[in-house]
Amino acid sequence: MTTTDIDLDAIPPDTLVVQNGQITPIGKLIIAKTAKELAALCQQADDPQAALEVLREIIPKHMAEIATRRTTAEPSPLRTALTSLVGSECLERRPGRDPLAGDRIDGQPDTDHTFADRLPCTQRHSHNNDHRDALGRTWQRAEVSA
Repeated sequence: MTTTDIDLDAIPPDTLVVQNGQITPIGKLIIAKTAKELAALCQQADDPQAALEVLREIIPKHMAEIATRRTTAEPSPLRTALTSLVGSECLERRPGRDPLAGDRIDGQPDTDHTFADRLPCTQRHSHNNDHRDALGRTWQRAEVSA
């Protein structure tokens, strides 16, 4: 089965895309199909850059909405899926940033200069030094209060 064979609307809502912390084969196909469809929609838009900006705004909002629906202490399926995609990276955000979406906590919009501050830490879990994002920029670890 390829991504072109999948009808996303026909997939039952209880289909497992993540199981035991791993993305299932059907989950990988669903993610790939969704990504292709989003890319195609952006390319067909009158203003592809504006379409990408809309996606940058709505995806974190939906991720945050899904995360707030959790009723147990278990990690959300979305967080599990994202963690599986990136491996065992730290994923901590800079101070003053929403831990899930990376938005500024003060509510101010990001500028071109501050947009990259949304990036999470890409070092392995349990690293002993400061955090570092995919661009190689570091920031101090947040102090943990006792």
